[in-house]
Amino acid sequence: MRSPVRLSAAFILLSALTLTGCAGEPLATEPDEVLEVAEVVPEVPRHPLTGVELGSAIVSGPSIAVKIDNTSSGRPQVGIASADIVFEELVEGGVTRYLAVFHTTVPDEVGPVRSGRPQDAGIIPALGGVFVFSGVGNSNVREIIRGSGLQLVEHDTSGGTEDAPLFFRSDRKPAPWNLHIKAAELFASYSTLAAPAQQFDFVSDLSESTASVSGEDAESVRVIFSKGVESIWQWDVTTGTYLKFLSNGNPDVDADGTQISAANLIIFTPNYFDVEGLPSAKIAGVRETALVATGGKLVGGVFDATVVGEPIKLTHGDSEPVFLGTGKTFILLPPGAGSAANGVTPGSVSYGPLGAEVSRSI
Repeated sequence: MRSPVRLSAAFILLSALTLTGCAGEPLATEPDEVLEVAEVVPEVPRHPLTGVELGSAIVSGPSIAVKIDNTSSGRPQVGIASADIVFEELVEGGVTRYLAVFHTTVPDEVGPVRSGRPQDAGIIPALGGVFVFSGVGNSNVREIIRGSGLQLVEHDTSGGTEDAPLFFRSDRKPAPWNLHIKAAELFASYSTLAAPAQQFDFVSDLSESTASVSGEDAESVRVIFSKGVESIWQWDVTTGTYLKFLSNGNPDVDADGTQISAANLIIFTPNYFDVEGLPSAKIAGVRETALVATGGKLVGGVFDATVVGEPIKLTHGDSEPVFLGTGKTFILLPPGAGSAANGVTPGSVSYGPLGAEVSRSI
């Protein structure tokens, strides 16, 4: 059955031809023009931190960001393997700490909880939610962190508040590596806060990620933060993730024995400066080159945090978005060549086939 629109068009065309024929002029006919309407494919609802397709599920509740120790004294950490996003940051003494962000799975317990740093105030606002830390080096750093506008849960100032009972001293290690947070209870107590915003662009098929399509071989990725600290990753085809290893070659594991893993590695070399005597990465307001590893491949791109408080934008080529694989993401922040913080030297990155890595500057 023809549509009313096509019937009207045919009638008009027939009338025009009849009138033209009566005038004795040659007939000029043209086929009906068929307009093609581009199909609009709805955007797939995804988890804002991992990109996992949600289907009919609804995301609710805030992200929980916890500052966690990453020294031999603090390992193995409790709960770290469950984090959706982890930032690895250099701190004083040439060691690193994690800023671990939980939402998909919030463990009953997370630790060891350590002190916050000025750079955290530039990272967490894009995520919203709750920031958990033990304390600060001085009151000025506390004010910098408070300026982020986040819901802060600080051990040193929690006395007499509803948050105080959520901190406890674990019998796993001696102080100061034994302060833990009851993360699941904390999430429940702040459940009315908004869910985090979408942080990155994702694809469901790993083979369609930007690194997989356009990248170089990167079965092994090694990031040097300082003379004594390196972050070592190896691509594992079976799990479709990068697995983390310690410098001695042993798997880097959670306290429950789960090896730390990530679907995506983002490597950005911010410059570190002394802020209140603490080496702090300049991240907010910065747009610099970066490396992104997914699917055993690595691609160069741009890390754009110029809009303070907005999610980081990852692009490559002619400002095309970088698509990550679904799953966990580790963001590694070794010091850049322009770092001026006391005792901090520029880091480095090497990657390639296992055992044949090559160094690269970014």
